[in-house]
Amino acid sequence: MTADKMVLCYNKGCGNEYDPQESSDDECVYHCGAPVFHDAYKSWSCCEKKTTDFTEFLNIKGCCKGKHNNVKPEVPAKSENDITPAPESVRPPERMERPSVDLPLVPLPSTISSSLRKLLNNLVVSDKTAEEVTKQAICQRKGCGKAKVDVENEDDTCEHHPGCPIFHEGMKYWSCCKKKTTEFTDFLKQKGCASGTHLWGDPSQKKEVQCRYDWHQTGDSVNFTVYAKKVKPELCTVNCSAVKLHLEIHFGDDQVFTFDKILAGIIEPEKSKVTFSATKVEVNMRKAEFVACRALSSSRRNDLVTQ
Repeated sequence: MTADKMVLCYNKGCGNEYDPQESSDDECVYHCGAPVFHDAYKSWSCCEKKTTDFTEFLNIKGCCKGKHNNVKPEVPAKSENDITPAPESVRPPERMERPSVDLPLVPLPSTISSSLRKLLNNLVVSDKTAEEVTKQAICQRKGCGKAKVDVENEDDTCEHHPGCPIFHEGMKYWSCCKKKTTEFTDFLKQKGCASGTHLWGDPSQKKEVQCRYDWHQTGDSVNFTVYAKKVKPELCTVNCSAVKLHLEIHFGDDQVFTFDKILAGIIEPEKSKVTFSATKVEVNMRKAEFVACRALSSSRRNDLVTQ
């Protein structure tokens, strides 16, 4: 028998070479069934011997006898539906068009923590005398804003909003009276729902100071914190637009911290808020697009810094 006369048997489990001229009808020992892989076991459907090792599975002796087969099995051609398309390259999300920095600022809804509320209740409030109030003084109560120079009667009634502004689902209103409107101009013109005395504040008597502050971000928000004790929420201003933040924090003995910056990212003012606590003021700004900012503020009017 010469090597050029030998052919390979393609029966499953055989794989031996044989001479077609000398091969008998029962010389091939093979598996007439199909391979089975189930629960880590490997076996042939024609016999019951199982194993977890793939090498042992390949060495399982055939359980059937018959003629050798030199016909190579056909490999089924893949249809177009079976072809896996090449993955598309990952593209960064499309960026929003940056709003103008000249958009009007809107006040953020505010919350006063129980710790600060308790502290304010324990403070002794002393009204300024007439001599201490100058003509440049302006009423600090929300919704009033009268100037001292325009008030002729000392007993003039201050009509103001003791609550906080609320912006929700396109509606704008005060938490104290809940008269709703969709127009920001109409919201600013809403008459106060409470009456009392004016709370005069003289811009010339403010003690401008610097406060420690920091910021951090999550996937959907930017959080800005100012550290100040004995904050006076009624006198504070926290306004923002989509790309700008303005704070005027009154605390201590007529001390004022001012922060006015163009933001590096884009936010949604209607979904943002401010919380006044005994030792700090926290501004939570909801991101309009979920991208990371390298900095809180930007030095350029139309800059957006992201990583």
